[in-house]
Amino acid sequence: MPKKAIAREPVERSKSQIRTDRLIDRLLEAATQFFMEKGFEATSMGEIAKHAHASKETFYRHFPTKEELFQAALHRRAEQIATEFGSVLLSQAPPEIALAKFGQVVLERLLAPEAMAFRRVMMMESVRFPELQKSLHARGPARVNSALAHYLEDQVSKGRLRQMNSTVAARQFFDLVAAEMTMEANVPFAPKPTTGEIKQRVKEAMDCFLHGYGAKD
Repeated sequence: MPKKAIAREPVERSKSQIRTDRLIDRLLEAATQFFMEKGFEATSMGEIAKHAHASKETFYRHFPTKEELFQAALHRRAEQIATEFGSVLLSQAPPEIALAKFGQVVLERLLAPEAMAFRRVMMMESVRFPELQKSLHARGPARVNSALAHYLEDQVSKGRLRQMNSTVAARQFFDLVAAEMTMEANVPFAPKPTTGEIKQRVKEAMDCFLHGYGAKD
């Protein structure tokens, strides 16, 4: 009997952990939605719990304060975006293909309404959460830059790109693709770039980047 009980125990714990993880995921997803739509002050813990189909007691057991929930929600979304960007660079495709796809995914994601709301809320709450921007940078942009730098190093080793400081080059490519368009998108009532304009911007960034770092024949 004891042996059977020991054999079942890890499975039971695993199922319980899965249920807990799913609950936390629902809470954070609901919290992200409300915080992006209403901001920190106007969002209540009760409406998030209701939307996530969780009791208030369960909610507060995992997130005792709204401040903790807010930071956890934004950290999770920053990590999700970084993972999405980084996954594009996992292929063995040459720079002409992989970087073009990466650039388009980056622009489309950064110019989406949710991403705009994310940046707006982050800036609005920068005084209340003075360390938030730093921690979000570590979970988002820093991870993306690291993944891009790693891809560039791999392409250098394959002879497809010239020798470079991969960290600097990754930052340069990201800025070439996204800096101007994301700044323009923050202007009130500015029209969202079309798919054609996004593709053209990525092409311009690619041409400039490969002119400097492309392998010489």
